[in-house]
Amino acid sequence: MSLCDHCETELPDAARFCFVCGRDVVPSAAASSKAHHAPDSISKLRDHLAKSLDGRYKLRELLGAGGMGVVFRADDLSLGRPVAVKVLPTELSSDKNIVARFRREAKTAASLDHPGIIPVLSVESDQGLHYFIMKYIAGQTLEATLRDGPLPVPLAVQVLREAAAALGYAHRRGVVHRDVKPANIMLEDERVTLTDFGISKVESTASSSATTAARLTDLGTVVGTPAYMAPEQAIGQPVDGRTDQYALAVVGFEMLAGKVPFDDITPHAIIQRHINNLPPDLAGLRPDAPRHVVAAISRALSKAPSNRFPTMEEFAAALSGAGSRGTANLEFTVPVANVTETTPRAKPASKGSRLGRWAAVIALLLAGVGAAAAWARTRETPTRAAEVAPSSAERPRETRRRSVSFTVESKPSATVYINDVRVGETPLAGHRLLVGREYQILVVRAGYRPKRETITTTGTSPVKRSYVLERSRRR
Repeated sequence: MSLCDHCETELPDAARFCFVCGRDVVPSAAASSKAHHAPDSISKLRDHLAKSLDGRYKLRELLGAGGMGVVFRADDLSLGRPVAVKVLPTELSSDKNIVARFRREAKTAASLDHPGIIPVLSVESDQGLHYFIMKYIAGQTLEATLRDGPLPVPLAVQVLREAAAALGYAHRRGVVHRDVKPANIMLEDERVTLTDFGISKVESTASSSATTAARLTDLGTVVGTPAYMAPEQAIGQPVDGRTDQYALAVVGFEMLAGKVPFDDITPHAIIQRHINNLPPDLAGLRPDAPRHVVAAISRALSKAPSNRFPTMEEFAAALSGAGSRGTANLEFTVPVANVTETTPRAKPASKGSRLGRWAAVIALLLAGVGAAAAWARTRETPTRAAEVAPSSAERPRETRRRSVSFTVESKPSATVYINDVRVGETPLAGHRLLVGREYQILVVRAGYRPKRETITTTGTSPVKRSYVLERSRRR
């Protein structure tokens, strides 16, 4: 067994990624206190890289260092432009799986030609050194921007829409990012660029090389960053574009509220909140946010992928107020009282002008008493009118809806969601479901495969469900 050097979770020796926090597991050869991040180690790496780039690029300052790479700014001497060089630390270069993943990151990004995805210009290896050249983005990460607090609503929506467009492009080409977070979103003059496709998932094709590439991200188990991880990703289920949508919605929540929706002391606790808890009320945290923006983010944060937007394009459209299925452009009407209920018998009205009768009705409406009764002509007495009852206690009777009892059992015990709303733990008894409705049932427990079912209540008999949960296979 080994320990994750970030959250100290025990991991199998063969694991390359921590299944709790998603960080890279440093091989034993380089595990001593993150030696490849030490200043002297970076200095040696810089010297080695400078020799390899000599005559083509001139290295400048260090831009950043992470578990899977160190990034320097450099000058392209032939074209006279700045570039960024990401290099794999030499301590990791002896691991062929890490090298393959590092190179796949570069090739995946290079295959995606979109203005919102950082362009990769070349991928190179030289005497055990592996690196790739990228376009240099002069701005800063969204993570750094958020240190100053929440963003203005228009800027937050712009970031979400541009990131959604880039991710939608990647999804249409079979690439799921799986690590969407502020640290991987660059802002240059408010223009959005996605970076770091290091743990992206490439859909399998008939090509064996593509299948091999897809498996390179599964050498550990669950990968990603806990604060932005979708429930299905956290419990090791298959992921698709809606997984990135959830993560981007978390980013949107953070941009508006100044904090992520789910936070805790440990990565494991954060993941449990993603699985079991509803997010805080964003409208209350950011009252100036338009309701269609709040509604779009809330829907994208649904626990079940099927309840999110089918595509990133639809998510982006909803953020702009042009969403489908009633997410945006909602129009509300004042409910009209049921005028078919029996009302007190009308009394003969004294003779007077029609203007006087309308004045009386308007006075009643302004006083907020009841609803105006319809005027009707009758053959016997043209001047008769329905009279509004002055008592506020006289209200239309509410239609009673039939409901049935709903019971859920599971082995082991688990959390039950109905239409994406947490209703309790199993054994669940005494819950009521309206007859004639369709319900999405989700039963989840960390470490187990979730159970999903759609039921429609059609009769009066109690509805009972019993599930046996199977342990999930880490991806």
